[in-house]
Amino acid sequence: MDATAKKLLKLLDSDDLGLRVSAAQVFSELGISSKPVIKALGNCLREPYEPIQLAALKGLARLGASDVAHLVVPMILKGGDVREHVMAVVAAIGPSAVPQLRDLYDGADFNGRRAIITSLSVLNGKPAVDFMLNKLAEESFEQQQHLLARLAEAINAMKPAQQTPIFPLVQKLLRGKPDPSSPYLHISGLILLGCFRGRSLAGRARKILRNYADPKHLPEIRRFALVSLYRQSDELKATPDFLRFLQKSLCDSDWENVAQHALTGFKKVDLNSKDCLKLVQLFNKSPHFTVHIHVFERLKGINRPEIASAIVPFLSDSRFRVREAAEVALRQLPSGIESLFKTLVESEDLEVTQRVNSILQEFPQKTRRKYLDRAVKRLLLLFERNDVRYRSFLEFVKGVDPEPLREKVHEKVLKLKNGGSREKWSRICVYMQLLWDNHMITSEGRYHFAIALIRQSAKDLDPASRRSDLGLRVLRALIYDSYEELVEKIVVDKQVKPEDFYYLGFHFAEESEQMGGFGVRMLQHLVETFPRSQICPQAEQKLKLHVPEEQEATEEAAKEKPARKKAASKTGSSAKKSRKASGKKKSGSSRRVTINVSASTSAARKAKSPRKKTSRS
Repeated sequence: MDATAKKLLKLLDSDDLGLRVSAAQVFSELGISSKPVIKALGNCLREPYEPIQLAALKGLARLGASDVAHLVVPMILKGGDVREHVMAVVAAIGPSAVPQLRDLYDGADFNGRRAIITSLSVLNGKPAVDFMLNKLAEESFEQQQHLLARLAEAINAMKPAQQTPIFPLVQKLLRGKPDPSSPYLHISGLILLGCFRGRSLAGRARKILRNYADPKHLPEIRRFALVSLYRQSDELKATPDFLRFLQKSLCDSDWENVAQHALTGFKKVDLNSKDCLKLVQLFNKSPHFTVHIHVFERLKGINRPEIASAIVPFLSDSRFRVREAAEVALRQLPSGIESLFKTLVESEDLEVTQRVNSILQEFPQKTRRKYLDRAVKRLLLLFERNDVRYRSFLEFVKGVDPEPLREKVHEKVLKLKNGGSREKWSRICVYMQLLWDNHMITSEGRYHFAIALIRQSAKDLDPASRRSDLGLRVLRALIYDSYEELVEKIVVDKQVKPEDFYYLGFHFAEESEQMGGFGVRMLQHLVETFPRSQICPQAEQKLKLHVPEEQEATEEAAKEKPARKKAASKTGSSAKKSRKASGKKKSGSSRRVTINVSASTSAARKAKSPRKKTSRS
């Protein structure tokens, strides 16, 4: 010891308390350790002045306190900062402090005992652990919890070789049958068994824990046995025997005590694809939806039809989380398309069919095309039954190829149109509306749709009624797209009646340019082709409003177009023969009205507008 240290040592015996505190702090900071210094710091502990005690304890914690343990250890019973510093010194003293701590335990208060327990857990070793285990049975529940927590920390901190002598001590807690009214000792033993590591110790522990997980034991006992079992995650292996044990636990009706803890451990076990396939049976055996959701995760990506067929039923589960998890899993199972499509066909739940269709939309188009014909057939069947489930099949068809649906609808429409059903026009409208609403209708389809709508229309000539007539709106688009083709088609259509031509002519003749021309053509065709029709005089009157008399005579035959000739030749032999047999012209009935469309409509507008009187300036 040098001169400076000797001077500092003298200051520890000074009457000046401040100097003594400072000297203790200097020894601590400089790390000057010697028996005289340790003894002097120990003597400072006898002082009632707390700052000196704290300064001395700090120094002893750093310099060592084995020689003054008899002075330090008893101070653990004090409270406040002193106790905290004493515990630090005790940790520095080491296992040699265990006997003194044990002697102090019974005379200590609640907080003093907690401090002793904490210090013993830091010292660990067999004597300390043995003492703490023995005290478990004597203490209150709250103190038992503290004891158990510190014991678990102590055993976990040990290496497997250090744990070996501790294992029999823990086993002692499991002697006899658990007390149903107070099973805490057995529970404590089970919790501590989960702390053991190493192949040998962990194996022995798992064997005991699996035994206590058996249904013959109390629910609380089973719970903690499983909790401890699955704490050994590094030691868990997917052996056939262990997997059987897991599945049995996952199927247990007691979720709170058994199944949920079995699931926690199960998540830590790696499984190969073969073992994963065996999990499918859990869908039927386990009553817990959380287990099902985890199995979905395990099976995700294993593209096997049998897996998909097992998951599909969960799309109709009442719990949203289950439905969502099943849907996610099925999106990654292309081989499940057969099961999904079967569900789409058979399910009566609209939500299920919508969910299935949503999954199918993500499958390759080539794969879905194999089911296109079946989907079209099912779609039309449900549509005809007014079953809203047809919408799911409609989405499926639209996502693959809508052409087969159009072809089937057109076949049905043509058959109806040529048939004698009284309801054919309304039925045609229903079919064509399907294509119209879903933007799948073609020009040919729009024509059939328009004619069907006109045929069943009330043909109310009121402007407001005509504006709301869908058939007229559909025809308007066709007039814009293919005027001449439409005229040629409609004038030879045997399904279009005189009142239909009059309705069309009356509506469109009031408009300008192409629309007006179409209307005049319809009225003209009515007059020429159906001269004996009751509505023919009205058509002539309408024509007079739009075609001047002087123009009719000058442009009669010369202005006929080839298309009109062709149309006129097909108007029916009976009308032609009647005109020949009469040998004379009938006023208004047999007169041919052939006009220049653009000229006639403009002339009509002039004829209807009143002449303005010119004023002289």
